[in-house]
Amino acid sequence: MKNLSNILVILGVIAVLVFVSGQQGCQNEAKTNFSSTALAFSFVDNAPPTDLVTNQKYPIYVDLVNNGGYDIAPGTAHFYLTGIGENLRNVNTKVQNVNTLVKKSQMQDGGKERLTFATEAEPWQSLPAPFNLVMRLDTCYKYATITQTTLCIGQGSGICNISSEKITTSSNSAAPLQITSVTEQITGNKLYINFLIENKGTGQVFLSNADCDQLQEQNINEKSKANQVEINVRTEDGITCNLQSMQQPYPSVEGTTGMTSLGRVTCQKTLTGTETHITPVEIVMVYIYKDGITKSMTILPP
Repeated sequence: MKNLSNILVILGVIAVLVFVSGQQGCQNEAKTNFSSTALAFSFVDNAPPTDLVTNQKYPIYVDLVNNGGYDIAPGTAHFYLTGIGENLRNVNTKVQNVNTLVKKSQMQDGGKERLTFATEAEPWQSLPAPFNLVMRLDTCYKYATITQTTLCIGQGSGICNISSEKITTSSNSAAPLQITSVTEQITGNKLYINFLIENKGTGQVFLSNADCDQLQEQNINEKSKANQVEINVRTEDGITCNLQSMQQPYPSVEGTTGMTSLGRVTCQKTLTGTETHITPVEIVMVYIYKDGITKSMTILPP
C-alpha cells in the first residue's frame, strides 16, 4: 500500500507539472489574427422582396460600407447585376459608386453609399405558376493592403532576434489580402527575408491593372492576371526582392517594386561588418478584388 501511495503522489506531481507547462505554453503562444474585411455590400431588405408579383413594380437597392483600411475612389467600385435575363425589366445592370468610400479607422466609420439598380423593376411575363429566380451581384474594385513590421539586420544579438516571426495581429491593415508571415534566415553573408501573401477573403485577387468590365465578361487575357499583385517593399537600402516587372512580357527583376504571385516572396541583403540593428519595413500591395453575393426570389402569377 505504501508503494501504491508513493506512485499516486508521483503521478499527481507529474500531472501538475504537465498542466502548468501547458498553461505557460498557451500564454507564450500569442495567436495572430487577420482582419480580411474590405468593401461589404448587401441587398436592402425588401428591395427587392423575395416574392414578386407579375405586373407590380419594385425597387432594387444595394448598401455599401467600406470596413477595410483603404479608401475607394469615386467610380472605381463596379457592380454587376446578372441572372435576371428578361424576367425583370427597367433594371440597370451595372452601377458604380459615386462617392469616396473612406477607410474605416478608430477615428471614423467606413464610407457608406446606397446604389440604385431600379426604382420600378417589373416582372412582366404572365406565368401560370410561381417561377424561382436567382439574382447575382458581383463587385470589382481596386484595393490595397499596407503591412508594417520590423526586420533584424545582422547576425542577431541582444538587440533583436533573427529567428522570430515578424508578423503580429496589428501588422496588416484590414483587407482581404494579408501578409501572414515574415521570417528571416542567414546563409553565409546573406540575410534572406521570406514573407507569405494569402487571400483571406471570400473573393478573387487580380493584378492592379486588370479591367473589371473584361473580367466580368470572362475575358481570358484579364483572367490570366488572377492571383497576382502589384507590390512595393519600402525599407533600408541594399534589400532586393525576386519580383516581376509590371511591363510586358513581365520579366523577372531584382528590386523592391514590381509584381508577384500570391504565396512566398523572397528578399535578400548582403551583410557587411558585425553590427546588428532593427529596421522598419512597409509592404504595400495593390490589387483588384472581385467578389459576389446572390439573392433568391420567386415571381408569382398576378
